[in-house]
Amino acid sequence: MAEIVIDATSIPAELTGAGRYAVGLCRALAALEGRPDIEVFTTGAARPHFVSDAPGWAVSTAAPRHRVARLAAQELLVGRRARRHGARVIHGLHYQLPRARGVGLVVTVHDLTLIEHPEWHDRAKVLYFRGAIRSALRRAHAIIVPSEATREGLRARFDPRVPVHVVHHGVEGVPRLDHRLARPGRRSLLVLGTLEPRKNLVRILRAFDAIAEEEPDVILRFVGKRGWGLGEFDATLAGLRHRRRVEVLGFVSDEALAGYLSEAAALVYPSLEEGFGLPVLEALAAGLAVVTSKDSVMEEVAGGFATLVDPTDVGSIAHGMRQALDEARPTERIEAQIAWARSFTWERAAETTLAVYREVAGL
Repeated sequence: MAEIVIDATSIPAELTGAGRYAVGLCRALAALEGRPDIEVFTTGAARPHFVSDAPGWAVSTAAPRHRVARLAAQELLVGRRARRHGARVIHGLHYQLPRARGVGLVVTVHDLTLIEHPEWHDRAKVLYFRGAIRSALRRAHAIIVPSEATREGLRARFDPRVPVHVVHHGVEGVPRLDHRLARPGRRSLLVLGTLEPRKNLVRILRAFDAIAEEEPDVILRFVGKRGWGLGEFDATLAGLRHRRRVEVLGFVSDEALAGYLSEAAALVYPSLEEGFGLPVLEALAAGLAVVTSKDSVMEEVAGGFATLVDPTDVGSIAHGMRQALDEARPTERIEAQIAWARSFTWERAAETTLAVYREVAGL
């Protein structure tokens, strides 16, 4: 029997933003002492990410991998099964909640782009989640968001009648780079995350093309699985003057990612909108220079340690790239940014989330 059930059935085997949140949070929850018993519902493909031998921690396969069948199971079966397992709280980690009565409901809303910018997403995903998000917000007893910016946006649009809690993401397993060591050969600008329209991929390509002539030793690397809406990206990439200096590497393992981080001069992340922007935090924790969007949640996350650019202006992004490549950063400032980023921990996220569960159900 588990007093808390965490619905992670939306999390795929290949971990991207929401998946990294789910796994980081669950691993930290499993390690907490004195917590109630917790059971994680997942799919068979993602199950290994959540397994732990911690006391009072269980993982169950509760939904199939196929999208339509999985969504039906989440909606109709997860709540019923959680009640049978003795749950007093169900936490939906990805925008939605199952049908369930007599149990406390907590939902994580990562951002509002599915509602405010449907053009950035796969159409089928938008059609489902726009209704699912509204339903979850109506039925939730507490809402979790990853940033103040997301909380402000959610309150302005929906005016929820229940508490909205900010639970920041954390960093874990990010290598700390020794920036005193010389890096022979080419320098790289690194772009992390699923390839999708809101990542501002086309402007990144054009900005790189604008500086490539004057920075002949620099390459541009995209690391992340291929998403949706990439027609313009593909066409722009094909027509780039410096196409041979752009690498599109797809999804990579954590080990390979650590290698790419160690070779990078900077992370370039001028996203149009995010709920948190975990790659910014991870790059800062590694000691990398970061180029990201001003007047955004990434500015909140960066804590004054990033080069801020206008994400709608190719010239501004290009200038930020030049600055990140050419500007000398004092060791003291690098140490300060690393300390800032590493102060965001999954342990703190888990403790805050557990406090929400206790508030909802009196655990």
